[in-house]
Amino acid sequence: MCARRATRISYLSLSSGMKRREIVPVALADNGLRWHVRAFDRERARFGDFVLTRISKVQEIEGEVDERELLGADEQWARMVEMELAPHPNIKHPKAIEADYGMQDGVLRIKARAALAGYVLRRWNVDASPDHRLDPATHHLWLRNTPTLNGVESAAVAPGVYAGPGKEAVV
Repeated sequence: MCARRATRISYLSLSSGMKRREIVPVALADNGLRWHVRAFDRERARFGDFVLTRISKVQEIEGEVDERELLGADEQWARMVEMELAPHPNIKHPKAIEADYGMQDGVLRIKARAALAGYVLRRWNVDASPDHRLDPATHHLWLRNTPTLNGVESAAVAPGVYAGPGKEAVV
């Protein structure tokens, strides 16, 4: 990362299995469960997250990298998202949740990078559905300002977010 170099890696993906990839690492991030390297993926021509434990056979690639492959070009990393977390509307005693999180006026405001926002919501078990349809027994918090996730790529992993045609919401 510091050397601003591309690397060739063997990566074990859930979707495609073991595959060689060329990436330009730009940052490290902890999603609460495991570490990821944020990198520009040359095959897909976009930034993505790669789980460190799934990377093997790393080889540095000689030569300069393009500016579009560096951290300054990663819009999802640069964008900060303010999320308003509230007790799930179907919780019987919301004051208990307010006390647990030290909420002010029934809301906890947190900021996260767009690239990480979905991971935060998943880690905290936040119901991110606009109609708060997930079970309040397992989702004590609800994302009150769901439109803040518009254009946030990592939102696809947040509980209750519609993942697209033919895909179920993450629960």
